[in-house]
Amino acid sequence: MSNTIIKGKAWVGGDNITAYDIIPMKRWTHDTMDPNVLGKWALEDADPNFKNKEWALRDSGATIIVAGCNFGGGGKSIEHPIFAVIGAGIQVVLADSFARYNFRNSVNNALPVIVCEGLKDMIRNGDELTVDMVNGFVEIIRTGEHKELVPLTPFVLEIMESGGLLAYTKKHINS
Repeated sequence: MSNTIIKGKAWVGGDNITAYDIIPMKRWTHDTMDPNVLGKWALEDADPNFKNKEWALRDSGATIIVAGCNFGGGGKSIEHPIFAVIGAGIQVVLADSFARYNFRNSVNNALPVIVCEGLKDMIRNGDELTVDMVNGFVEIIRTGEHKELVPLTPFVLEIMESGGLLAYTKKHINS
């Protein structure tokens, strides 16, 4: 992945943010997975400040999501939440833990998702962060603190660099 260091503002959420909190079913489009359509409503049901406001997450300036346990749970294998987050301009999601399907769908669609336990308790909305996905740390600019995170493996980085699992697979089939 060409950009393994992400710098940006954080949106901080709690535990058990479900797939349906990330993008409510009423906002789904069944004929498209276009991030520019789904991104309008990202995290609408996870943050009362975003309710019924198009582009609220993007307009908050956040490019990093920080959450607690079980981020993206309850969604089985749906990909709508991943495309909503990508469409809202999120570059990386850090959480105490991820729902299995959300984690795998994120990797498959080139959205970096990284386990970083306890980070949400150290920061607040709008904090500037630097995330180093290879060396395994996040820096909180406001405090100067560093927090360890689980670095992405070379295989996952290669999937990200390819633009997702489908592109990665095509690249390796054709080589």
